[in-house]
Amino acid sequence: MRKAKLLFITAALATVLTVPAHAASVGAATVQVDALNLRSAPSTAASILATANENAVVIIGDKSSALWYRVVYRGFTGYMMASYLSSAETLEGDFGNGSVRSGAAALREAPDLFAPSLGYCQSGATVNILGVSGSWYKVQYGSATGYLHSGDVAVTIDANKLPVTADAKLSAAETETRAGQTIVETAMKYLGCPYVYGGTSPSGFDCSGFVQYVYNECGISVTRTAASIYASDGVAVDKSALEPGDVLCFSNSSEAVGHVGIYIGNGQFIHASTSSTGVIISPLDMDYWVRNYVGAKRIVSADANTTAAAATT
Repeated sequence: MRKAKLLFITAALATVLTVPAHAASVGAATVQVDALNLRSAPSTAASILATANENAVVIIGDKSSALWYRVVYRGFTGYMMASYLSSAETLEGDFGNGSVRSGAAALREAPDLFAPSLGYCQSGATVNILGVSGSWYKVQYGSATGYLHSGDVAVTIDANKLPVTADAKLSAAETETRAGQTIVETAMKYLGCPYVYGGTSPSGFDCSGFVQYVYNECGISVTRTAASIYASDGVAVDKSALEPGDVLCFSNSSEAVGHVGIYIGNGQFIHASTSSTGVIISPLDMDYWVRNYVGAKRIVSADANTTAAAATT
């Protein structure tokens, strides 16, 4: 009997290999924060297409930028900040459904063009995407499980699993996470700006001027100097509990608290460093910063700082 779901092919046809013309995936990632925005362009000024919850899985289409990945989430294609994603070449999870583009998409036993073929999937057929392996999707098609090249599959929007919207009620932790996310996104806009002692604008920042400017842009008031931020602003946070948006405080050769920066996640922070570097990203585990680390302050709060949280929705 001819199978309705899967068209099996002859040994001769199995030797024909084709590479799909559509863009392929390069891996997948898991969301590492309570809520992460998917934007229409790699910019904090771009419109928000959807919001993914913590541990949601996304398909990565391009990761050439250190700051933004182009991803597919539940059928929406857009950009997410790389620092909030844990990426892998191979990842299994519920990636939703897809529709077969090609009229003769080969379902293979392994994620390789030379792997034995299980048969052809019909054009327009629906598959369940169970995982990503580089440029291949692990799928279930009828009773068969195998691999389709990602270029042969268009991820479809699942009406029963739409992303969290801006109207969803957020918990206090989610609100704080979104506020921290907005602060990091805002700070990233000024990467590469020059360092100027006493500077408080994109034409030139010093360390605390940079922190104050970023927070002010997000609608949050902070004091002007590194020492006053550490002494007066926010609440103290243990180093093991750092979240994106927290202010990191360091000593220097002349002051007990003489330098500040903004934690961006993944053990890194952004700061106005020196006149030779300007605003840069540095690893927190670098010897100098380890030796001079004083503490961290969490200035965003779900109750007091709703402006920054709202900016992410």
